[in-house]
Amino acid sequence: MLATLPVTALLAGSLLVTSVPAAAADGPIDGPRTAGDAMFPNVGNGGYDALDYDVSLAWSPTGVAGGLITGDITTATTTMTARALSPLRSFSLDFEGMTISAVTVNGTPATWERDIDADAIKYKLIVTPATPVEGEFTVAVTYSGTPERHVDADGSYEGWNGTNDGAILLGQPIGMMAGFPHNNTPGDKATYTISVDAPSVLANATGVTGDAAVASNGELQSKTVDGDRTTWVWRQNKQMASELAVIAIGRFDVIEGSITLTDGRSIPSWSFMDAGLSDANKTTIRNRVTQLETITRNLESMYGAYPGNSTGVIVDSVPSGVNYALETQDRSFFPSAGSVNGNTLIHELVHQWYGDNVAPTTWTDIWIGEGMATWGPTHYNSAAGFGSGASTEQTYFSSWNRTASTSANWDIAPGAQTDSAALYDYQTYTRGAQFWEALKISIGDDAFFALIKEWQTRFAGQSRTGADLKALAEELSGRDITALWNDWILEPGKPAWPDKLSLALTDAAADPLAVGDTVTYTVSATNTGLVPLASSVITVDLSQLLTRATLDAVPAGATLEGSTLTWTVPVGTAPAAAADLIFSATVIDDAPGGAFSVTADVATLGGTCVTCVAEANVMAVLAPTTAPTISGKANVGETLTASSEGWPEGTELSYEWAIDGEPVVSTARAADPATTFTIPASALGSRISVTVTGSLAGFRTGSVTSAATAAVGAAIVPGDGGTTPGTGGVGDPDDEQLSSTGGEFPIGGVLMGLMLLSAGGAVVAMRRRRSIDAS
Repeated sequence: MLATLPVTALLAGSLLVTSVPAAAADGPIDGPRTAGDAMFPNVGNGGYDALDYDVSLAWSPTGVAGGLITGDITTATTTMTARALSPLRSFSLDFEGMTISAVTVNGTPATWERDIDADAIKYKLIVTPATPVEGEFTVAVTYSGTPERHVDADGSYEGWNGTNDGAILLGQPIGMMAGFPHNNTPGDKATYTISVDAPSVLANATGVTGDAAVASNGELQSKTVDGDRTTWVWRQNKQMASELAVIAIGRFDVIEGSITLTDGRSIPSWSFMDAGLSDANKTTIRNRVTQLETITRNLESMYGAYPGNSTGVIVDSVPSGVNYALETQDRSFFPSAGSVNGNTLIHELVHQWYGDNVAPTTWTDIWIGEGMATWGPTHYNSAAGFGSGASTEQTYFSSWNRTASTSANWDIAPGAQTDSAALYDYQTYTRGAQFWEALKISIGDDAFFALIKEWQTRFAGQSRTGADLKALAEELSGRDITALWNDWILEPGKPAWPDKLSLALTDAAADPLAVGDTVTYTVSATNTGLVPLASSVITVDLSQLLTRATLDAVPAGATLEGSTLTWTVPVGTAPAAAADLIFSATVIDDAPGGAFSVTADVATLGGTCVTCVAEANVMAVLAPTTAPTISGKANVGETLTASSEGWPEGTELSYEWAIDGEPVVSTARAADPATTFTIPASALGSRISVTVTGSLAGFRTGSVTSAATAAVGAAIVPGDGGTTPGTGGVGDPDDEQLSSTGGEFPIGGVLMGLMLLSAGGAVVAMRRRRSIDAS
């Protein structure tokens, strides 16, 4: 490899470069030469955020080898616009193969070097600008030569590969660095302009010629013919991870059209199929292209609005090492008509949401997209989706069930994998899909389908981690899925298939309940899943019940802590079988009346409530809307009248009078809502009250007591007109009455008597004296 800076050593096939002096603590730094991906620790870079790539190249065929076209990139320039996350003294990109002729930063020549260690999957282009970069900057790399094929650790081909009539650039997971220099990590998305200058006519390996075309991502901006060459310009305005880019050059039949999405938006469709395919294969592809609208709209109902601005497919005849279809953004790649004709088309279309619109941050989390793109077609074809096939639950339980716990398929945990050679194995696809189904069972259909849409809405155009997915699932479901997550995603070994059950709570009781009545509850857990229940727990909230009743006994198999009854459903409860918990409570004497509820819940994952709230009523205590009142004078011998209004219609009333709170009379006056009480001499100086008790069917008997009268005064002398001291009305303050006790007479009263006697008013004097004596 050529470099413009000195090389200090060449060890074990690794091209090592001179180290750059460390910057001052507050000065510019050297950008990290890794994205921190455990799967590819030497791929991806740090220190900046790529914003846009402008990839411009010219390709020409050079010959035929092994039935495939060979070719060169005669000239190419890739310009990356990026934002420095802190001032950068140097930064790196990933670039494999070809020869670099120039590097500029912000239009000024920069020094550069290449650090290559193929065994460590390290292909670094290290750029040192003339002055450190801050904020937004551009770096342009000019290069040319024979592009390289990148061979993955699993033996599959990426990068540039010759086809039977041209070339194709594919890049998952990391082969795009063989196409152009960039930050090769799914965690750093950007927009793209891809411009390809290629021959207008190409010949296949046997010399058959035909019109050439160039397929790529996004929308076709222009197609410019210049002599025998044509420049195709594609623009991807949506955020795209680099491994989702595609450049396909060859003899293609181009199918142009459009599809209308659910929201009425019409987007263009460009599809490309190898011109050398048979007529039957072409018919198959055309038929599938006509189904893009229907499939896409159906998927929108599952995942939300289609995230792209265009659609289509690319079907090309490629070397056997390219033995995969790929979710290249907007128009997926397929290596044959057969692959586009089956569920693989749905798989790759699901990827437009899962893997493309929301990409993984690191390759360890590839299972999120691949698992969903595997689960999605199964649901699509099921009776619950858009077909008539088996349910996803039955399908993925069967695949889980038939894989022995000793199988090596369980050796790698999806969220903890680090071996790129096994990146596309069982744990990524099948176990990933099984997890999505296990999650659906665990949090329920409503939360699950809300989750798979919200993942797209909330994180559109971004790269996200498995931890983000877990957090969103817990937020939307209100459930802690840590145990499920660890078992399925983070830990090796065969995970447990989740419990699934329905819960019903019923009560047997009089309506309404009277004091001393017993109410009996039955909690029934029915196994609606495919395995015996292993860890299901039910909780019952008794807080409202226990203010009205006492629990007769804590039932066997349950515990009571505070007002929560906890029941572990018997382990081993078989599919379709039910287990019951029965308990009862007795209504207490002072139970508040009215409605109350008991609520059951599946505290563990996998539960669905059929009826989880049992409502009951305790007879209400009968009461009027207003307190009773007493009218009349509070004097010995006077009659008081009680009145009690505001009772429910039909209420039978009884009256109980009391002197200083001690009952003296009880009278039932159902036909007359008022009753009377004559104050006895014994009540002198005391206070009178009345308690009214109401009785009515459907209610508990209720009583209410009036306010007490003023202290009872002496009897009123006939003819006195009620002016005698101590004849205040009911409820009046105590009068300061005249008293004859202890032989004490007020001086004013004696003088008055003497005056009246001397005036011959003996009768009047006697009347006054009697009033004084009565006091």
